[in-house]
Amino acid sequence: MRRAHLSIVYLLEDTALFGGVKIALHQAELMARLGHRVTVVSKGGRPTWFPLRADFLQVPALDPGLLPRADVTVATFWTTVAAAAEVRAGAAVHYCQGFEAGFRQNVPDHEAILDAYRLPIPCFALSPHLARLCWERFGKPGRYVPPALAPYWRPAWRRRPHRVPRLLVPNPYEIEWKGVPTALEAVRLLRASGHACRLIRVSQWPLSDSERAVILPDEFHHHLAPRAVAALLRGCDVVLAPSWEEEGFGLPVLEAMGSGVPVVASDISAFRGFAAGAAVLVPFDSPQRFADEVCGAVGDARRWRALRRAGLAASAAFSEGRIATLAEEAFYWVAEGRWRSEP
Repeated sequence: MRRAHLSIVYLLEDTALFGGVKIALHQAELMARLGHRVTVVSKGGRPTWFPLRADFLQVPALDPGLLPRADVTVATFWTTVAAAAEVRAGAAVHYCQGFEAGFRQNVPDHEAILDAYRLPIPCFALSPHLARLCWERFGKPGRYVPPALAPYWRPAWRRRPHRVPRLLVPNPYEIEWKGVPTALEAVRLLRASGHACRLIRVSQWPLSDSERAVILPDEFHHHLAPRAVAALLRGCDVVLAPSWEEEGFGLPVLEAMGSGVPVVASDISAFRGFAAGAAVLVPFDSPQRFADEVCGAVGDARRWRALRRAGLAASAAFSEGRIATLAEEAFYWVAEGRWRSEP
């Protein structure tokens, strides 16, 4: 028997083009497609880079008095948790996409972040290791709710890498735990050892003088809409993703796998959770290992094709249909109060 549709409100601090925002917006769209009444609420304006069809409400502040009534209110970042926990009606859930108190660049905020995590509401966790952290450290019951992979992340038909391989490095250089300097050094090592390659960079921000001083990319793309990134990615040969342990999920790795592009990534909890056996995982702080594995992947067409197949197989678990069903059940778990007795 079909359960009643829910009213769901998502709280976003801002609507800037970042993975955590994209994941929340995509989930909102999937819930709306299932017939739930969905409203995205943010202090930022309606996103121009995402084709949002769910209702959108811009507010001057995430004050509980300004929020629509809902069966479930979703906090998507630590700064939105208090507002969700104080809603006038319905239930609240914290969608943990990364443990913000583990970052070095926001140490003054750590105590406030910990206070937010201590609020007595359940969580959705983007990765299994985040669900464990929320339960073991804060006693928060949780459900694993990973991101969905949109259909436009699809492969191009190819038998081998380009003669001069195209190596894509995603994420901003300025966010230290994304590990971009490690990837840039790996490219420098490849070139120094006589292996020609083209460095393709994708970032939310323009090319900085600091990054330019390390290595000049052959192509630099910033603030590309997701579909444009997907088209660019299909023409690349390997993605390098040297994130640190602080990574919550690492959406570009999943998107690369779904696009049939082999991945060399860091051996961290987030990537082990969904990419072990599909991506090549190496120490996060070893440019030489990244360079060696990239060389092995692009230098052997059979190995390159095997990595491509493995990534496509692993990414199939993140189809929109499967993830929408999983997320919907998690919402009922919150709305029906089962989280109080089912950790």
